[in-house]
Amino acid sequence: MGSLSRDVAIVGVGFSPFSRRGLDDPRKLAYLSCTGALADAGLAAEDIDGMYHYRFEDDIPTHEVARMLGMNDLAVWGDLSPTTGPSGLVSATEAIMAVASGAAETVLALRCMTRATGYAGAVSTENAPVRGAEQYLAPYGWAGVLMGIGMRKRRRLIELGGSEEDYGHVVLNARKWAALNPQAVLRDEITMDDYMSGRMIADPLRVFDCDYPVNGSVAVIVTTAERARDLQQTPVLVDAIAYSNGVNPDTRWIFGDDFLYGGTKLCSDRLWSRSQFTAADVDTAQLYDGFTHLAIAWAEALGLCGDGEFGDWIDGGRTIGPGGKMPMNTSGGHIAEGRVHGLQFLAEAVVQLRGQAGQRQVPGAKVAAVTNAGGPQNVAMVVNVA
Repeated sequence: MGSLSRDVAIVGVGFSPFSRRGLDDPRKLAYLSCTGALADAGLAAEDIDGMYHYRFEDDIPTHEVARMLGMNDLAVWGDLSPTTGPSGLVSATEAIMAVASGAAETVLALRCMTRATGYAGAVSTENAPVRGAEQYLAPYGWAGVLMGIGMRKRRRLIELGGSEEDYGHVVLNARKWAALNPQAVLRDEITMDDYMSGRMIADPLRVFDCDYPVNGSVAVIVTTAERARDLQQTPVLVDAIAYSNGVNPDTRWIFGDDFLYGGTKLCSDRLWSRSQFTAADVDTAQLYDGFTHLAIAWAEALGLCGDGEFGDWIDGGRTIGPGGKMPMNTSGGHIAEGRVHGLQFLAEAVVQLRGQAGQRQVPGAKVAAVTNAGGPQNVAMVVNVA
């Protein structure tokens, strides 16, 4: 099991409804996903001895969720933030490391966010206060991560070639998968003309290149592989995990020495060095698509295709779509299922490897690659079923 000192498995997943204008109370959203994960695993709140939540400042803290669920005396817990970890999947990787180390036996990982906090986390308005280094960047048009992604897309098109249609296929693919997912918010398919006519956000970044903030919550439960064998779901084993903040350790997206891949290549190299599998073994890829550029960067960094080859590799979208050789983001991802910030990619991998994905099921899926974020905040995992 790579570098993990104890074999670890994911045994429960739970979701709240995802909505644009529906339930937006984070307490209720978190409660629904956590109780759903507990029921999925066949566990009670008192069986949990650890909890982690990656959260923005206004999202619900871990201790409130624990109190709602009736949990007492947690052995490990934590509120993780953009300055303490690489985006939403880090709650799961912290849970995995806690179980692998023996610090806890059964840990719940959570990501709960609302449309309001998700939007505020990505966009700075012209009236927002500008602090620190940002005050020196704002006069030149820097107003948050959107500008940074626009520059990354521009750099890729100039240095590696390809076309905007390569990005468009990521979006069209997301909608195709979302049409098969009752939980997804954007289920109507769109055309390449729709994508290309989408309004510019930060040239050449288009509106469809961006994820879709929603109200929602996702929870997963992690325990030892030994204990998992006695629970009610097929255990999904954690083969390997890896982090990287890139060659320039700064969590701000405006900085960094690599505007094409950020830390995704370093993270991927570290992941495969710890895994019993290779990129050729992956049956489904759940790659962070907070922006289309990041999903493309991860596909190439993981070695699913060569550098600059994504456009040819996807074969007009057929490779990554339903029935394709490398089904990607089979829930619709952040672009179409709705953005609940990373953890849902792991939950989707678990559902796929259990064979429980319904119409969007990838036949015979045994190994999945899961990634989160990009730029200076990178985490990746390989999970599998025996």
